[in-house]
Amino acid sequence: MEVGLDCFQSNDESNSSRNLYGDGMVKKDSFLSAVLLLLWCQSLFAQVKYTQTVVSYNVLNYRGTSVADNDREDDFRLVISETDPDLIVAQELENTTGYTHFLNDVLNHDEAGRYEGASFSDQSNTDIDIALYFRSGVYRVISTGTVNTTSSWGHRDAVEFVVRHLPSDQELRLYGVHLKAGSSASNAADRQSEASKLRAYLNDLEADSHFLVLGDFNVYDGDEAGFQRLVESQDDNDGRLFDPINQIGAWHNNSSFASIHTQATRATFGGMDDRFDFILASEAVLNASSVNFVEDSYTAFGNDGTRCCNEAINSGTNGVVSANVADALHDASDHLPVVMKIEFIGAEASDHTIVINEIMKDPSAVSDASGEWFELYNAGETAVDLCGWTLKDNDNDEFIITCDDSFVIAAGEYVVLAPNGDSASNGGLSVNYTYIYGSFKLANANDEIILIDASGGEADRVEYDTSFPDPTGASMALTDPSADNSDGANWNVSTLVYGAGDKGTPGQNNSGITVTTSKPLPKEFELHQNYPNPFNAITTVPFTMAERGEVHVSIFNLHGKEMAVLMSGSARAGEQRVKWDASQFSSGLYICRLEVTGKSITRKLLLLK
Repeated sequence: MEVGLDCFQSNDESNSSRNLYGDGMVKKDSFLSAVLLLLWCQSLFAQVKYTQTVVSYNVLNYRGTSVADNDREDDFRLVISETDPDLIVAQELENTTGYTHFLNDVLNHDEAGRYEGASFSDQSNTDIDIALYFRSGVYRVISTGTVNTTSSWGHRDAVEFVVRHLPSDQELRLYGVHLKAGSSASNAADRQSEASKLRAYLNDLEADSHFLVLGDFNVYDGDEAGFQRLVESQDDNDGRLFDPINQIGAWHNNSSFASIHTQATRATFGGMDDRFDFILASEAVLNASSVNFVEDSYTAFGNDGTRCCNEAINSGTNGVVSANVADALHDASDHLPVVMKIEFIGAEASDHTIVINEIMKDPSAVSDASGEWFELYNAGETAVDLCGWTLKDNDNDEFIITCDDSFVIAAGEYVVLAPNGDSASNGGLSVNYTYIYGSFKLANANDEIILIDASGGEADRVEYDTSFPDPTGASMALTDPSADNSDGANWNVSTLVYGAGDKGTPGQNNSGITVTTSKPLPKEFELHQNYPNPFNAITTVPFTMAERGEVHVSIFNLHGKEMAVLMSGSARAGEQRVKWDASQFSSGLYICRLEVTGKSITRKLLLLK
């Protein structure tokens, strides 16, 4: 994760003092350019880059139940550890059994819960399937489905995975493919048919969509018709794909492409002589946008360019990986994984303390269109102007708070936002801001409310699901504005009646809760959530002590190993903060533990690089 802060840097020293005429007047065009540059740079300050690793890997008929597969699992674990993927699309998993074993016995073997799998499509035409796995807590799968590219037995449809990168709130589409294998003319014709159908589907996507097509293409030459259907210019180029490294040619048995060959790792399978495996990208991914290809990051992992042609990946000395890794690549599969990095561009976290505190999603006294509402609370010590802020969900609902002058929420106060500001028809509700119902609706089941400040930073988010209360005719309200509102256990059903008979506390303290602007000390001690979270490199961990005492604040990995000590010694009463510099640690979930006089509290921290 990087913040763009270098927009004023220049190598042109001649411009440093040449903006003035001899009479001391600022040139009009230069002044305007400077203003525009300043505005552009201010937008960069609010941007954060999240670098993520994408891997495509043909895992060679893996089912996970045979002795041979069990023997390969150690090799797969080493390869995964070395490539460290955030997203991995695997081919040749033998139906649901292979999908489950690869998740549990390979990806999560050393660290339970590190990865999750998208919904699995067990294709009826084949026993070797395609799956997506992703790093837990970093992505949300929006949808999974197949793209019908073939009806022939033994052939594979493409599989579409639509995911959202949670820290940046950016969407990416991945298409896992495994085109027909074989060197005959009929095999090439099958690949052409499959690729043509996939290209037609991709052409129907919205212009400038961010997508990757990755997998085992089984093509021998860049001129092959199946490959050309994917990369050629057509009347509709919304679905056109590009090779991120622009290395298109006659790959088979050609030493000019030795460094990007991916098959076969074993001499008994023909040795390294083909570029069968690819990650191809849409134009939007290759251009400067919200999801970007990282230059010089595309590799055929473990290929040092000296294997062509027909040598095993572990013959002799490998110049880019250790002998152990080369052996693992040889023994795990006949294909090398393809590795590529992408950047998701997101807004820097907001420093405002506005909390989504109460939600009425299913009123009874009036219709949803008339009586829905939600409440914001200012948990900070200063007033905040909400003018220009955005409310949205993970789909298409969105509105911007517009105002002639300002829309201020004072410290310790509440505001109610609703689609209907008429108390005579909205159930007796007093509303502070009215929006259009069609632009933002609260689903009665799963939905989201995401609050973005005027500079683009995310101030708060609630994603309610079946773990949250599901009342009808009553709001759900936080047990306390300081509680974690992402946890359904911290929400209650309101019991106080207002207006026409529905229950809630719009614009005031929630049922049974007394809020003060100065927080009382805890009975013993509290460990608060770190911020920012997720974070890159440095985060702040706040905790509160009821009285002076000896404390030990430390970081553990998911295996229970202590990785760092943030503080060990005497701490005064009140709230304190310690920082963790995790620049030397790898991405993942960590546990922070605060220990006081033999008792402890823990919190989860998510490090993303």
